[in-house]
Amino acid sequence: MAIIKNISPRFLGRIAWLIVRILAKTLRIEKNDDDIERYSTDEPVIYTLWHGRMFIPMYCFAGLGAYVLVSEHRDGDIITAALESAGYRTVRGSTTRGGVKALAGLIRLVKHNGHVGFTPDGPRGPRWRFQPGAVYVAAKTGAPLVPVAGSARRAYYFKSWDRFQLPLPFSGGIVIVGEPYYVTGGMDEANIEFHRAEMERRMTALIREADERMGVSEP
Repeated sequence: MAIIKNISPRFLGRIAWLIVRILAKTLRIEKNDDDIERYSTDEPVIYTLWHGRMFIPMYCFAGLGAYVLVSEHRDGDIITAALESAGYRTVRGSTTRGGVKALAGLIRLVKHNGHVGFTPDGPRGPRWRFQPGAVYVAAKTGAPLVPVAGSARRAYYFKSWDRFQLPLPFSGGIVIVGEPYYVTGGMDEANIEFHRAEMERRMTALIREADERMGVSEP
């Protein structure tokens, strides 16, 4: 562990993305390219996906130039380097550290037709609990929330709060892009909570569909 701490986070991030690419190329991923490409336009989009299921979507959406919110800690430095190696752009902050500043930055990006990505249950959980930051950005900008779900038929699950799913080599996989969801009705607390709960429901249903299609029952 001491050796790893002495290695540059940027170097570790680049190595992490190289490993992702090598592993992902062995997977048989079911995806609808039209679903992915229809959002690679100038119209702003807010992608949402669960923290523990980002592996396959991260690979499939690489190169679209989306901005991703990454938390402000050393692990975040590594993730930033990995994402930037994959062609993503990053905004530092989270719902717990630097949140207000990061959300303000994302709102500006979306208003200028940027695509952004959220893991709304990150960076520390609770797992599959949709925190309201993405809903707030959607309400302020009028951009749709687009849920994304990924799953693998065979995988290792980390003993972390998010039960991160790491696909095993040569496994089957899937990525599903849900229908766009627009936040309407204003910025009052009750309305934000209504849309937050609805997006949580939709994302949970989408990940259950992905798991069912892969025959997955988490250990």
